[in-house]
Amino acid sequence: MAFPRVLKEVLSLPTAPFAEGYVIEYVQRFCDVLSGVDVTEDEHGNLLATYRCDPHDRTPVVFTAHMDHPGFVALEMSNPRTVRAAFRGWVESDYFVGTKVRFWSDGGWVRGKITRILKEAKVYRMIGRTSRPEEVRIEVSKPVAPGSPGMWDLPDPQLRDGKVYARGCDDMTGVASMLELLRRLSRKQVRGHCYCLFTRAEEVGFIGAIGAAKSGTIPSGLPIVAIENSKELPSARMGDGPILRVGDKSSIFTPDVTAYCERVGRALERRRPRFRMQRKLMDGGTCESTAFVAYGYPATGVCVALGNYHNMNEKRRRIASEYIALDDWRRMVDWFEALVLDETGYAAAPDRVREGLDQRFAAQRALLTTGQAAHA
Repeated sequence: MAFPRVLKEVLSLPTAPFAEGYVIEYVQRFCDVLSGVDVTEDEHGNLLATYRCDPHDRTPVVFTAHMDHPGFVALEMSNPRTVRAAFRGWVESDYFVGTKVRFWSDGGWVRGKITRILKEAKVYRMIGRTSRPEEVRIEVSKPVAPGSPGMWDLPDPQLRDGKVYARGCDDMTGVASMLELLRRLSRKQVRGHCYCLFTRAEEVGFIGAIGAAKSGTIPSGLPIVAIENSKELPSARMGDGPILRVGDKSSIFTPDVTAYCERVGRALERRRPRFRMQRKLMDGGTCESTAFVAYGYPATGVCVALGNYHNMNEKRRRIASEYIALDDWRRMVDWFEALVLDETGYAAAPDRVREGLDQRFAAQRALLTTGQAAHA
């Protein structure tokens, strides 16, 4: 089983909330050579890649994934071997002191170790926790430039026994899935139209997604599929296929968009015996779908099950590489391609649930009157 190049390269990039510059540069370079793909940047630094090739009149789908992962940003050097750094995102405090980190500074990694939590901050209510480290003191091997992104000091991406291990799968595998989708569409010159939105600062409260919604970066009314890596649950197992995420910790997503994605996914299952999907409520956290729905967009979510969520190995109580099943990622990209190619499209998708309810009601409506008479 080969390690897809785009996935390995994206997983190797340094990133943190509000410090996604290296991911942004990679996305722009990747898309620059794709025929039929144009990339624009909105006022908040989000990137919108548009694929358009002799499109039908069907409503285009919007895929979205965030370019950050919980991580550190260097603030200042307190002395030649000590950096004060912000931590952005959520990881439990117990995992910090004594743990090794690395900063990407001046073209290379600078390694260090956390010696103290300097400040903690309240966590917004949708996370489900009360606080998180906000600033830390780190002893480093040499000076780190202010603004440098930092991550846990974990190995480079690896593929072992069908699983991908990396410093930050969440949501770099989502970014890579959209790039692979665009590459496929461009290479085949598929007739179709879709958008891929690469957002910033999701890990601190969907800031990039909120900015995109407020600025109208995405045309109103288009169906959004937010891509995530969601904590593996007993009912949503790694390796059983990508997951249609009907809701999260804070909300239930738009039923019509969820039904559209399920219709296309089930049809793909029938055509390809090796394709598998799941439909689950993934309530381990809150994702961008909730934000887009709150700002009036029809949205749902698709995710892959994630091990060591936010790098927390809960059994051993230490920082560890996140991991996903490669087959889940490949099938997720297949699903996205099927959504772009779907001949019916979102706008024309019938409401199967309501149709069935209407038929059931019409068949048994008369019994309501009979029931009332019997009761009387």
